[in-house]
Amino acid sequence: MIIKEDDEIIAECLSGNTDSYKYLVEKYQFRIINTCYKYTKNIIDAEDVAQEVFLKAYQNLSTFKSDSKFYSWLYRIAVNTSLNYINSKEKRNEKETISEENCLIDMNISKDNPRDYYQLNELINTLQPLMDNLPDDLRTLIELYEIKDFTYDEISKKLSIPIGTVRSRLHRARNMLISDFKRINDEE
Repeated sequence: MIIKEDDEIIAECLSGNTDSYKYLVEKYQFRIINTCYKYTKNIIDAEDVAQEVFLKAYQNLSTFKSDSKFYSWLYRIAVNTSLNYINSKEKRNEKETISEENCLIDMNISKDNPRDYYQLNELINTLQPLMDNLPDDLRTLIELYEIKDFTYDEISKKLSIPIGTVRSRLHRARNMLISDFKRINDEE
């Protein structure tokens, strides 16, 4: 196998050979994931952010100035993307609530606090009929992640599906629950 320089691979990509980009991804993947991990402190999040980094770099490859090293440019994208991810995650965590008129259900409940644990059980009892309406695969995911505290990786292994599929199905299941919850509250 012939080892090509970064500039040569970038030139190939810019001239239409998009398959060449995979060599840059393979070459820097672990370094970028490690960089992202320093900020996210979570390997799954770091892998997601790294994927976004490589996508951004590919989309902006034409702006890369060859007077600097490709890795330096990629590293800067990784740091900025990681910081943006952390900021957006903090904002999501501040307000992961479902609000409907006088109803506010706080989804950031601590299972270590007895009062919060009671509220969580009440929430589960309220949502159980809605969960029963979910397709089996989505209901299983919600139960494993939200109730049994499985990680994305554990769910992925248990159900033999990719982590990305776990994330997208959980997102779809949550959206269905929120939609049904709002509909029921509107009827009351």
